[in-house]
Amino acid sequence: MKTALKLLLALVLLLLVALGGTVGFFLATEHDPAPVETVEVDCQGRADGLVSGQPFTVLSWNLQYGASRKHRFFYDGGQAVHVPPEDVAWTVAAIQRVIREVDPDLALLQEVDRDSTRTGRIDQLPAFVEAAGATCTAATPYHKSPFVPTPNHQFLGRVDMELANLARGPMLHASRLALPLLAEPRYRRIFNLKRAVLVSEVPVQGWDHPLAIANTHLSAFSFGDGTMQKQVALLQQWIAERPPGQPWILVGDFNLLPPGFDKDQLQVERDLYADQDNPIEALLPAQKEALGDQLDPANRTYLPFGTTAPDRKIDYFFYGGPLRVEEARVLAQHHDISDHLPVMARLVIEAPPPAPAEATPTSAQELLLRAERAADSALKALE
Repeated sequence: MKTALKLLLALVLLLLVALGGTVGFFLATEHDPAPVETVEVDCQGRADGLVSGQPFTVLSWNLQYGASRKHRFFYDGGQAVHVPPEDVAWTVAAIQRVIREVDPDLALLQEVDRDSTRTGRIDQLPAFVEAAGATCTAATPYHKSPFVPTPNHQFLGRVDMELANLARGPMLHASRLALPLLAEPRYRRIFNLKRAVLVSEVPVQGWDHPLAIANTHLSAFSFGDGTMQKQVALLQQWIAERPPGQPWILVGDFNLLPPGFDKDQLQVERDLYADQDNPIEALLPAQKEALGDQLDPANRTYLPFGTTAPDRKIDYFFYGGPLRVEEARVLAQHHDISDHLPVMARLVIEAPPPAPAEATPTSAQELLLRAERAADSALKALE
């Protein structure tokens, strides 16, 4: 009897040690970024970059981590978690083709898998850098964990999903701004997404200020807990901090419907969006958005599983400062690659106003002549 009790106690102790070790491991390896972090800028090669007065092209795209549209994933109500290697390879190659076709000066990407079990632990970023002909790149994770023990039927495993800013030309610096997190238990937060804004600046020939770029992916599944309002408030603060005269763009997947959109027309996922106050109204119409009419069906960007036409707009392209939009559109023809459509915009940074002409110094001889003329005039007046 005593032997059995000892064995039971030893087993309980062993389980407690194992549990404590597991909890300690996950706490020690948790991706816990600071509110603001410097992001390394990787520059390989040289290119001229942006020039004031000359058009440049920007591509913004949520890539659905290169997983293809063939699978209904668990977060969309399906069962799929991991993706067959051939599907990842096809999707990455398709993304490359679109990037080459658009030929952007700036490619601003969301959901880039770099070392995730679900996509074969392939670093997808180099393929996109090569396709864009980018000479400078900045990237930062917003879902990173050595092991995610969900969903129950097949664990996600290792995940490293990042935001990436690619520039054809120089990039001055980059930083990561942490977004407010979902209101959820601590044990869930360890493994969940740590949303962020990837900020970078690129110089503009002929202009005093660099172009400021903010690339983001706001929270999904917040169910009105106030997280989205807090995240939008941080974006408002970033916009307000732009120096007068600085051109800037803010792009990404906002997971918010445009003002005035009736969510009841959605066939799926209508419960994900706020019933009353829409956080995007803090940005629209106060800020300029490149696509223009927010309710135009041509500007919708998100495709639910199994569809070939988008049913809502949740991706945005804000801009400000001395920027002019020549063209902006959703590339609806690429509906078979990601559950988001790419957004392309062609912009121009206005030429700076001409400097005032400097007054030519008056020579001593000219002053003498002026004095003589004044004296002659005075004498004639006396006569």
